[in-house]
Amino acid sequence: MDVSKGRVALLREIFSQGFRTPDWRHEEPPPVVPAEMFFADNDDNECIAVNLDDHPGVDFFRSKLADIAAQPDVAAVLVNIYDLDPTIYGGWPYAENVHILTSASEDTVQSWATELRSDGAGEGWPYGEPRQHAQATDGQRWWWLSWD
Repeated sequence: MDVSKGRVALLREIFSQGFRTPDWRHEEPPPVVPAEMFFADNDDNECIAVNLDDHPGVDFFRSKLADIAAQPDVAAVLVNIYDLDPTIYGGWPYAENVHILTSASEDTVQSWATELRSDGAGEGWPYGEPRQHAQATDGQRWWWLSWD
Protein backbone atom coordinates (compact mmCIF):
# COMPACT_ATOMS: atom_id res chain seq x y z
CA MET A 1 0.00 0.00 0.00
CA ASP A 2 1.34 3.40 -0.99
CA VAL A 3 1.22 5.88 1.88
CA SER A 4 1.34 9.53 0.85
CA LYS A 5 3.55 12.00 2.67
CA GLY A 6 0.58 14.37 2.88
CA ARG A 7 -1.55 11.77 4.66
CA VAL A 8 1.24 10.94 7.11
CA ALA A 9 1.79 14.65 7.90
CA LEU A 10 -1.95 15.13 8.37
CA LEU A 11 -2.26 12.20 10.78
CA ARG A 12 0.75 13.38 12.77
CA GLU A 13 -0.82 16.82 13.15
CA ILE A 14 -4.15 15.34 14.21
CA PHE A 15 -2.54 13.17 16.87
CA SER A 16 -0.31 16.01 18.08
CA GLN A 17 -3.54 17.80 19.01
CA GLY A 18 -4.61 14.90 21.20
CA PHE A 19 -7.30 13.34 19.01
CA ARG A 20 -8.80 10.10 20.26
CA THR A 21 -11.38 8.16 18.26
CA PRO A 22 -14.20 8.90 18.91
CA ASP A 23 -13.18 12.13 20.59
CA TRP A 24 -16.71 13.22 21.56
CA ARG A 25 -16.57 10.64 24.39
CA HIS A 26 -13.83 12.73 25.96
CA GLU A 27 -15.76 15.96 25.51
CA GLU A 28 -12.86 17.53 23.63
CA PRO A 29 -13.39 19.73 20.58
CA PRO A 30 -12.16 18.07 17.40
CA PRO A 31 -8.75 19.16 16.15
CA VAL A 32 -8.48 21.50 13.20
CA VAL A 33 -5.87 21.51 10.46
CA PRO A 34 -5.09 23.96 7.66
CA ALA A 35 -7.18 23.24 4.57
CA GLU A 36 -4.08 22.93 2.40
CA MET A 37 -2.80 20.19 4.72
CA PHE A 38 -6.14 18.36 4.70
CA PHE A 39 -6.30 18.36 0.91
CA ALA A 40 -2.62 17.59 0.16
CA ASP A 41 -2.50 14.26 -1.74
CA ASN A 42 -6.19 13.76 -0.87
CA ASP A 43 -8.29 11.98 -3.50
CA ASP A 44 -10.95 10.61 -1.13
CA ASN A 45 -14.39 11.99 -2.06
CA GLU A 46 -15.80 10.55 1.16
CA CYS A 47 -13.70 12.85 3.37
CA ILE A 48 -15.96 15.91 3.27
CA ALA A 49 -19.61 16.77 2.59
CA VAL A 50 -20.66 13.13 2.21
CA ASN A 51 -24.30 14.12 2.72
CA LEU A 52 -24.48 15.90 -0.63
CA ASP A 53 -26.67 13.96 -3.05
CA ASP A 54 -24.65 14.96 -6.11
CA HIS A 55 -21.18 15.13 -4.54
CA PRO A 56 -18.88 17.36 -6.63
CA GLY A 57 -15.68 15.55 -5.57
CA VAL A 58 -12.78 16.43 -3.33
CA ASP A 59 -11.11 18.56 -6.02
CA PHE A 60 -14.12 20.91 -5.98
CA PHE A 61 -13.64 21.56 -2.25
CA ARG A 62 -9.86 21.83 -2.55
CA SER A 63 -10.18 24.44 -5.30
CA LYS A 64 -13.02 26.49 -3.78
CA LEU A 65 -11.41 26.60 -0.33
CA ALA A 66 -8.05 27.61 -1.84
CA ASP A 67 -9.82 30.46 -3.65
CA ILE A 68 -11.42 31.59 -0.38
CA ALA A 69 -8.11 31.32 1.50
CA ALA A 70 -6.52 33.58 -1.14
CA GLN A 71 -8.98 36.41 -0.43
CA PRO A 72 -7.29 39.44 1.20
CA ASP A 73 -9.82 39.49 4.06
CA VAL A 74 -9.28 35.81 4.98
CA ALA A 75 -6.66 34.97 7.61
CA ALA A 76 -7.17 31.18 7.86
CA VAL A 77 -9.17 28.28 6.47
CA LEU A 78 -9.23 25.21 8.69
CA VAL A 79 -10.88 21.80 8.47
CA ASN A 80 -12.07 19.99 11.57
CA ILE A 81 -11.29 16.31 11.93
CA TYR A 82 -14.40 14.58 13.15
CA ASP A 83 -13.62 10.90 12.64
CA LEU A 84 -10.60 8.74 11.86
CA ASP A 85 -12.45 5.47 11.18
CA PRO A 86 -12.01 5.80 7.39
CA THR A 87 -8.22 5.72 7.86
CA ILE A 88 -8.44 2.10 9.05
CA TYR A 89 -9.35 1.13 5.49
CA GLY A 90 -6.90 3.47 3.78
CA GLY A 91 -9.29 6.40 3.49
CA TRP A 92 -8.84 9.98 4.58
CA PRO A 93 -9.96 11.37 7.97
CA TYR A 94 -13.55 12.60 7.86
CA ALA A 95 -14.24 16.33 8.17
CA GLU A 96 -17.59 17.63 9.27
CA ASN A 97 -16.92 21.38 9.25
CA VAL A 98 -14.75 23.98 7.58
CA HIS A 99 -13.75 27.04 9.60
CA ILE A 100 -12.89 30.44 8.12
CA LEU A 101 -11.24 33.31 9.99
CA THR A 102 -12.16 36.48 8.14
CA SER A 103 -13.07 40.13 8.36
CA ALA A 104 -15.47 39.67 5.44
CA SER A 105 -19.12 40.56 5.91
CA GLU A 106 -21.68 37.95 6.89
CA ASP A 107 -23.23 38.23 3.41
CA THR A 108 -19.87 37.38 1.85
CA VAL A 109 -19.36 34.41 4.15
CA GLN A 110 -22.88 33.17 3.39
CA SER A 111 -22.11 33.47 -0.33
CA TRP A 112 -19.04 31.27 0.20
CA ALA A 113 -21.27 28.76 2.00
CA THR A 114 -23.65 28.73 -0.96
CA GLU A 115 -20.77 28.33 -3.41
CA LEU A 116 -19.52 25.35 -1.36
CA ARG A 117 -23.03 23.85 -1.29
CA SER A 118 -23.05 24.11 2.51
CA ASP A 119 -26.16 24.37 4.66
CA GLY A 120 -25.00 27.86 5.61
CA ALA A 121 -22.43 29.53 7.81
CA GLY A 122 -22.54 29.97 11.55
CA GLU A 123 -20.33 32.11 13.74
CA GLY A 124 -17.97 30.51 16.26
CA TRP A 125 -17.13 26.86 16.95
CA PRO A 126 -19.99 24.31 16.88
CA TYR A 127 -18.12 21.71 19.00
CA GLY A 128 -16.17 24.13 21.18
CA GLU A 129 -12.96 25.98 20.58
CA PRO A 130 -10.16 23.65 19.45
CA ARG A 131 -6.80 23.49 21.20
CA GLN A 132 -4.83 24.97 18.31
CA HIS A 133 -5.99 27.69 15.95
CA ALA A 134 -5.24 31.26 14.94
CA GLN A 135 -6.69 33.93 17.19
CA ALA A 136 -9.05 36.51 15.74
CA THR A 137 -7.83 40.09 15.70
CA ASP A 138 -9.91 43.25 15.55
CA GLY A 139 -12.65 42.91 12.96
CA GLN A 140 -12.11 39.19 12.35
CA ARG A 141 -14.53 36.41 13.25
CA TRP A 142 -14.47 32.63 13.00
CA TRP A 143 -17.23 31.11 10.85
CA TRP A 144 -18.06 27.45 10.29
CA LEU A 145 -19.71 25.69 7.37
CA SER A 146 -21.24 22.24 7.43
CA TRP A 147 -23.08 19.80 5.19
CA ASP A 148 -25.88 18.06 7.09
